[in-house]
Amino acid sequence: MRRAAGLLVPALLLAPPAAAQDVACVRPVEAPPPVAAEPDVHRIARGEGVRVAVIDTGVAPHPSLGHVEPVADLVSPWAPDPWFDCDGHGTVVAGVIREVAPGAEILSIRQSSGHYRDSSGGTLDTLTQAVHAALDAGAGVINISVVSCLDPAVLLDAAPLHHALQRAEEDGVVVVAAAGNAGGQCQPGMVVHPAHEETVLAVGAVHPGDPHALAGYVLPGGQVAAAGRVPVGLSPAGHGHATGTVNAQGQEASFEGTSFAAPVVSGVAALLRERHPFDSAADLRHRIVEAAEPGHGVVDTHTTVTHLAGDYAREGREVGVEKHRAETGGVPARAGTLLLVALLAVLLTAPVRARGPRA
Repeated sequence: MRRAAGLLVPALLLAPPAAAQDVACVRPVEAPPPVAAEPDVHRIARGEGVRVAVIDTGVAPHPSLGHVEPVADLVSPWAPDPWFDCDGHGTVVAGVIREVAPGAEILSIRQSSGHYRDSSGGTLDTLTQAVHAALDAGAGVINISVVSCLDPAVLLDAAPLHHALQRAEEDGVVVVAAAGNAGGQCQPGMVVHPAHEETVLAVGAVHPGDPHALAGYVLPGGQVAAAGRVPVGLSPAGHGHATGTVNAQGQEASFEGTSFAAPVVSGVAALLRERHPFDSAADLRHRIVEAAEPGHGVVDTHTTVTHLAGDYAREGREVGVEKHRAETGGVPARAGTLLLVALLAVLLTAPVRARGPRA
């Protein structure tokens, strides 16, 4: 969302546990489900068996999500409920992932919420805990659509988060994060956690009216970009769909921002993980970046999944032909055969750009 839902705040000390939620939850703006055809890319990969951790505001169980595994609740550990999405954010994020990779398994880690004045969640410390919880639960991809924006002059020890992300890298887990939206506590020039980390794939959002241009609210630093507008998302009520949410003050917010662009790329990463189970996290990131469109690095799902990384051109081998001639002056049969072999060698070594699934 364009508002500060799920915004992380830096914490030098852990906050004491809060007594209970003290701000009313948002209400979904109900809408009919969108009509969408099954994309051709799902004939190639569906992300089957890939566990995608959603570190967010919670993920409500929904028929479109399959089984949502409740991993951890760092917002209200005194009464844990990873399935409780009071902010109407994490459920929509999970829905985007499943739309791209319908075979993926969603892991819910409730890490942030804007509905608790005093909470142990929403800090860099709990984000670190969330990454470790995702790895302990066997995640293959981690989506982080919450950010913390800090002035570069602020001295903060982010080493624990860095080490958690390094553990993910060593475990071969792809970490995808929102690049951040400008406004409020996030301004250009600030350090955006965790998007600025070298092992994190930072995602910007494209303009709703122009799929080749970045939206004006996107903070710099994104390596790739994807659609940041979800016209109709999954309702955090656990059933049905919604076009946005309304808070207790009657303010309506649509599903738009880098928060909703990141899960597009996380879904693509799940498809690639199924297709290339032995790739490292760096390998998969490289596949996504290399296949992205020039310019802002817009990610197209089908192009990325079918892209062949690297240059596969080979040098042709020379085939010698004996210059023996028969008494009649014609080319002997052996020479004709060698000429055919030479022609086949040239054809077989020519570079080919594959646009479909590998055999």
